[in-house]
Amino acid sequence: MPQAQKISPNKTLLISDATRPLAASWFDPDYWQSQHALAGTGTGRGAVWFIKSPLGSFVLRRYRRGGLIAKFNKDHFLFTGQKHTRPWLELSLLEQMRSLDLPVPRPIGGIYVVNKGFYQSQLLTETIANAQDLFEIIKMGQSHQLDWHNIGAVVKQFHNQGIYHSDLNCHNIMIDQDNKVWLIDFDKCEQRSQNQQWQQANLDRLKRSLDKESKLHAKFTVSDAQWRNCLEGYRG
Repeated sequence: MPQAQKISPNKTLLISDATRPLAASWFDPDYWQSQHALAGTGTGRGAVWFIKSPLGSFVLRRYRRGGLIAKFNKDHFLFTGQKHTRPWLELSLLEQMRSLDLPVPRPIGGIYVVNKGFYQSQLLTETIANAQDLFEIIKMGQSHQLDWHNIGAVVKQFHNQGIYHSDLNCHNIMIDQDNKVWLIDFDKCEQRSQNQQWQQANLDRLKRSLDKESKLHAKFTVSDAQWRNCLEGYRG
């Protein structure tokens, strides 16, 4: 479980990696910009910043809402207690998965700020070194170089431990230079009892993401044989 440290009446720091000098400033992109350590930005469920500094390489993510509600409420969530906040839940799950030796990013910490019954929050994880997401690899026309059997086998490892990924898609699967497969972005995910229905739904969601991107990008192609190889790896 992350360690909570109250740093002001309405601001709480959540620490997963006690070996680092974590401070509230670590969750401020302007701080990293002042240190010339802001390496880039990204998009996803939240605003994302990539940090490369002498203290380490990190991904900083701000939790944001999706769907229609985001049009008038981008990043405020109802506060119902610390253990229900998005960073607490995601850090706790990451710690649990790391203890199970599953390939996920190392959790560093989180922060949340409560105001008038609502909170805003951010999460900090360690960058997976020398890795690209599955989307970028396929988009570059390199799907034939991927070990699809192993991708399926790694998804099965998570399912065997009851890990439900609420948004399993080709952007949340990473492959490093040693061809190790990683899963990322565990917001709104959980450990639950094994059930074929949600496990199949995870696989279906991944397939839909591949099909969707293939319609948007000319070089993004995944053959039926490659997908079958992925399923064979999943089934063992």
